[in-house]
Amino acid sequence: MQYDQDLVDLFQDCCAHHELVHQFSPLTAQIYTYIMFNNNRDGVTFDELVEKLNASKSSVSTSLNLLISNNQIEHFNKIDERKRYFRLNPNYMILRLEIIKNVLEKEHALCLKMRKFVDEGVLKANNCNDKVELYIDHLDKSKNHLADTIEKLKSTN
Repeated sequence: MQYDQDLVDLFQDCCAHHELVHQFSPLTAQIYTYIMFNNNRDGVTFDELVEKLNASKSSVSTSLNLLISNNQIEHFNKIDERKRYFRLNPNYMILRLEIIKNVLEKEHALCLKMRKFVDEGVLKANNCNDKVELYIDHLDKSKNHLADTIEKLKSTN
C-alpha cells in the first residue's frame, strides 16, 4: 500500500515528538502513533502491530505494557475472541492535562513562597521582580485555563 508522503512525514514527526515528550523508545513511539492514527472503536490487534511495524513480539508486548501502565492506551477483548485489541484511552487527554496542571500548581505555590521571602528581604531578587511577577501571573492563568479545558473535556465524555 502506498502512503501519501505528507502522512508519512506526520507519522514520523509524531513518533519523534512522543520519543522526546514521553521519553519513549522508538518502537513504543511508533506503536502509540500507529494506534493514534488508527484510533477507532474496533482497536488494533497485537498481531497487526507486530506485522505492520516489523517488530518482535516481545518488544511489542513490552511497549504495549508500558503504554497501558501509563494509561495512554487500553486493551479489551471482543466477545467470543481471545485476541486482545488496543486503542487510545479516551480519558488520556484529561489525565495528561491534570498532570500538567498539578505541576503548574506546585510551581505557582513555590514561586509565591519565594516571592514572600523576597518581600521580607530574606532572599534577594537581583532586580528581576517584574519578570517573577509576569511568570507568576502566567502560571496562574495557565493553571486556570487548564482547569477550564479539563472540565470541558470531561463534559464531552
